[in-house]
Amino acid sequence: MPIEQKTLLSALKEAKEKGGKRNFTQSVELILNLQDIDMKSPEGRLQENVELPYPPTEKTNKICVIATGELALKAKRANADLVLDRAELEGLCWIGLSLKD
Repeated sequence: MPIEQKTLLSALKEAKEKGGKRNFTQSVELILNLQDIDMKSPEGRLQENVELPYPPTEKTNKICVIATGELALKAKRANADLVLDRAELEGLCWIGLSLKD
C-alpha cells in the first residue's frame, strides 16, 4: 500500500514542529517496516538509489569495494577509490593487529 506524498510531508512537518528549535542543522531519520516481503528471494530484494537534492560540499565520500572477478572489474571501471580482494583485506587485518602490539 503506497503512502501518499502529502501524508508523508505532513507527518515530517509535524515531527519537525514538535521537536522544537535547535541550534544546529537538524536531520530527519525515516524508518520503514516492510511486511509481506521475502527479502531472501530475488524478487523481494529492494534496491533503490536516492539522489540528494544538495550534494555534500565539505567532504567527498570514498568508496571501497571488496570483490573479486567480474565484480572487481566493474568496480574499477566505475572509478571506485579502492578495490580489494579477500587476501588484501585479510592483510590489512594483520597489519592492524601488529600495530597494536
